[in-house]
Amino acid sequence: MLSGYSRMDRAEEASFLFREMLCSGIEPNYITIASILPLCCARVANLQHGKEFHCYITKRVVFDDYLLLWNALVDMYARSGKILEAKRVFDSMSKRDEVTYTSMIAGYGVQACSHSRLVIQGQMLFEKMMSVYGITPRLEHYACMVDLYGRAGLLNKAKEIITRMPYRPTSAMWATLLGACRIHGNIDIGEWAAEKLLEMRPENSGYYVLIANMYAAAGCWNKLARVRTFMRDLGVRKAPGCAWVDVGDGFSLFLVGDTTNELRNDIYLLLDGLTELMKDADSVVNEEF
Repeated sequence: MLSGYSRMDRAEEASFLFREMLCSGIEPNYITIASILPLCCARVANLQHGKEFHCYITKRVVFDDYLLLWNALVDMYARSGKILEAKRVFDSMSKRDEVTYTSMIAGYGVQACSHSRLVIQGQMLFEKMMSVYGITPRLEHYACMVDLYGRAGLLNKAKEIITRMPYRPTSAMWATLLGACRIHGNIDIGEWAAEKLLEMRPENSGYYVLIANMYAAAGCWNKLARVRTFMRDLGVRKAPGCAWVDVGDGFSLFLVGDTTNELRNDIYLLLDGLTELMKDADSVVNEEF
């Protein structure tokens, strides 16, 4: 049940059931707690539940040797942007593995765009894995470093990681670099990443959208037009966006371009009204897909 609540991002129900479990005299094991910690980083309010679990863990010596549990705590704080808390848990651990380092480096990457000092700390942690702790970096660690440098705008360093690592780059790594090039306006490296990406996954419409958005952000309208024409000629279409909305008595599904919904006229009328309100609020309109 706890694992099910976790998969559905229902932190309140999971926390309530966990307390009920304790009141019933049932002691949770490390797997029970590790299974629900991931949902505690989804929202700020959920993090309070995560801190409660952290407190519960630290008060019980029986959990001290379960690396899976402490890795889950590091990951929870890192993904929540609480990098100092993640580092405290990291430093308190007597044992660490590849997952521990992956979580910390990824956490530094999340904050790298606003704190340049964290880029240096993430880089030092990556270097210490091998030199100090004897842990050989895996593909996941190199991917985290590409994301870390990409978010910070250090695109040449991100490119260097990809070209020098002893693994074949994945499409996800090329897409990460391409997305960073869009944000920081580096067309040269972006086109290089786009070429490599399409060599691997030419059928993926999302990657064409990434390329088009890079050109749109840089104001390269001729190149943007060529990408759109190329997509049309190949029959590549962007997968329509889809959203689930909880309206209190159930979920409603909305699909971009859907003409089958019985309330479509009312929906489009409401959206037109919201668009006008956004314009009045000086919302920025972009040219991305």
